[in-house]
Amino acid sequence: MESTLAIMVVLHLKGTKITYGKFTLGTDRDTALETFNMLKGEKESLGACMIQMELIQEIAGLPVPLGTISCNLEQLKENAGIISKEIFRIAQLDDLEIKPLQ
Repeated sequence: MESTLAIMVVLHLKGTKITYGKFTLGTDRDTALETFNMLKGEKESLGACMIQMELIQEIAGLPVPLGTISCNLEQLKENAGIISKEIFRIAQLDDLEIKPLQ
């Protein structure tokens, strides 16, 4: 069964977890890990109110976490640019399939 890899953008606020963004990276695990490792942020939690980027692998519709970083707004902005550039490279230059969100 083929699985999809994605980076989720999650806000932790007042004891709740709000997922408000998703970047689909395709099905190649090595490429997804390379992209995730380019992101700016800290491996450890930054406190009760924070932004996290989570690398997940969706297997049979269920998310399996592969990595998490905490970042501030400036790093989030930079990370969105990094991910967008890599999605373009994956889809256009490497000719790998990235499925659109539904």
